[in-house]
Amino acid sequence: MIPFSLIKGLFVLGSLFVLSQFFINTDIPFKYKLLDNSLYFAKYVFIFLMAVYVTGIEDSKETIHKAITLILVFLKINFVAILLGVVFKIDLFLTYGHNRFGYDGLIQINSHASYIYCFATIYVIYNFIKTKKTTLDFWVIILSSLLIGTKTLYLFYALIGCYLFFYFKLYKKLVFYIFSFGLISFIIFYNENVITFLNTHFRAFFKLYYECGFFTAITSTRNLLLVETLSLAFNEYWVPLNYVIGGSFFAELRTEMAFIDLLLFWGILGTILYLYLYYKHIIRYYMHHSFLKYAIVSVMVTAFLGGNFFTNAVIAIYIVVFTSFFKLNSKV
Repeated sequence: MIPFSLIKGLFVLGSLFVLSQFFINTDIPFKYKLLDNSLYFAKYVFIFLMAVYVTGIEDSKETIHKAITLILVFLKINFVAILLGVVFKIDLFLTYGHNRFGYDGLIQINSHASYIYCFATIYVIYNFIKTKKTTLDFWVIILSSLLIGTKTLYLFYALIGCYLFFYFKLYKKLVFYIFSFGLISFIIFYNENVITFLNTHFRAFFKLYYECGFFTAITSTRNLLLVETLSLAFNEYWVPLNYVIGGSFFAELRTEMAFIDLLLFWGILGTILYLYLYYKHIIRYYMHHSFLKYAIVSVMVTAFLGGNFFTNAVIAIYIVVFTSFFKLNSKV
């Protein structure tokens, strides 16, 4: 059964959505705007309904553990597909194309792969911190993430690496300095090979970097799309009320930066309510452990620079399953 508090929240969000579509200034009739954007409304709120559904399942603890097991089996199979792609250069398993390194195996959509592996990584590292033991799943997910080749995953791993560096006090351990010295020596002695590898497999990134700068490269030109989209919204499509209630016409007003698109769709008022619901049903279950707190914030940082985080039903299912596992371990 859906809690009454969520029903009220969804009713307010629905009302804001309908009102925003009425006021947005386009030549498209209201009913067509409403129909076209209703899909995105459904995608935004799907995660809350999914979370409530999982909570209401009888023997939910057993169901959650079974779901986690199925996901881990799938990720092992996908690891095999990724390795086959890397070794035999199979185009079907490429994350992007021949201009960028990366193999996402059977998943095919890079945003799906990025966030699925972000949350899977949180799961295996959380278990590693608790048990101090690595498992096959640990290595499969870590290696897969590094081979998928998305900037989202690399940024996420850099952030998580910072946490683990201080958590395990690696700066006090000789093995860290030996490894660092070996890595730096390898880069110095084989610098031409390293540069060739980077230019070959990360050609698109370096092309953008040299032509448009680091921020454009790291955001894959989303910063340029951001300026264009905000100009379009503020100067052509929006009336003052839209700043409060939103008014995104996703065919044209989309930056592919998750939090900016959230603000465009819901406005200031709707965004506050949406994030409150997201905290209540998802984020708060990461608050009982320092690593989980840091990890969920790291995911949000990567989502700020990437799109499709809040509006992807496939990702939402994985998020809810992993979040439900952490919920079992929390006292909330």
